[in-house]
Amino acid sequence: MSKNYLIGVCVLLACSGSGKGETDTAVASDTSTSTITSATTTTMTTGPTTGTDGTSSTTAEPTTTEAPTSTSTSTTDTTAPATATETTTTTTTTTGGGTCVPLMCDGKTYACGDCMDNDGDGLLDLADPECVSPCDDREDSFATGLPGDNMDPCKQDCFFDGNSGGGAGDCAWDLKCDPKSPGGDKCPYDENFNNCPAEQPQECIDTCQVPNGCDCFGCCTVEVDGMTYDIFLGDLDCSLANIDSCRQCTKNPDCDDECHPEECEVCFGETEPPPGCDESSCDGDAQPCEIDEMGQSDCPEGLFCQTGCCQAIIPG
Repeated sequence: MSKNYLIGVCVLLACSGSGKGETDTAVASDTSTSTITSATTTTMTTGPTTGTDGTSSTTAEPTTTEAPTSTSTSTTDTTAPATATETTTTTTTTTGGGTCVPLMCDGKTYACGDCMDNDGDGLLDLADPECVSPCDDREDSFATGLPGDNMDPCKQDCFFDGNSGGGAGDCAWDLKCDPKSPGGDKCPYDENFNNCPAEQPQECIDTCQVPNGCDCFGCCTVEVDGMTYDIFLGDLDCSLANIDSCRQCTKNPDCDDECHPEECEVCFGETEPPPGCDESSCDGDAQPCEIDEMGQSDCPEGLFCQTGCCQAIIPG
C-alpha cells in the first residue's frame, strides 16, 4: 500500500468533525452486525481530498483484501470533497448439507421417498426405520400402505416384492400356520391347517429381497431400548412408538435372513453400521452404503440403501 494512500485515509478520519462521528457509527454498526465467517471489503478514494489542516492526498489504487470463502461484500466509496460516507452492504447466506432428491418407485413418489418428514418424528424417508423401501407409502408404520400389497389376511408371498401376487416357484405361506397369530382376528392360528410347507422353493430364496433380520414373509426382528421383538410388518398399526402392541410372529426358518452385527451387518431398523465397523458387510457384489439425515444414500441411481447395502428399487 502506498504511503500517500495511508496519509489520505488518516487525514480523512482525523478531520471530519461532526460528520465523522456519524460516518464511524454507520460503518461500525455495519461491521458489528455481520456474522458472516468471511467478507471482501473494497475501499476507494477518488480525487484529492482536503482536510481542515490543508493537507491533501493523491488518488490511490483500490486495495482489496479477500478471505477464502466470502458470503458478504461491503463497499465504501468516498469522493472529494467528502463530508459523508455512503455505505452499501449486500449479504448472501448459504446453508450446509446436501439437497434431498426424491426417490421414485415405478414413476411414482411415495412417503418414504418424497423428501418430507410425513410423520413428524424428525426422520426423513429412508432415515426413518419404519420406511422399508422407497416403495413404501407410510412413515408412521412398518406397513407399506400400498393398495393390494400383502393385503390378504392369510395368504402371503414375498413381502418385499411390492405386490401380493405369487408366481411359479414364488414364496408361499399362510398366517394360519403361525402359533402367534400375526394375522389377527381375520386369520387366527389353526393347528389343524395342513398347508404349512416346511421348505420354500429355491426361486423364493434367491429372488426375495429380504433385509437382514427378516424372513421373506415380513416377520422381522427389531431392537428397541435393548429389547428385541419379532414383529409382523403387515400389521397396519405397528410402529416404534407402540412396539409393545405390534403383532408378534414366528419366522419361517427356510427363508430367514438372520442378522449378524458382529460381522458388521446392519440389522433391520438400523441405518448405520454397528460400532467398530467402518462400513457394512454385504452379500455378493452389493455396494455398502449409509443413509444421511435427509434419507439419502450414496447408492447409484435406481438403487436404494437397505440395511447398509444398495438394492434395486422394486416397483410396487
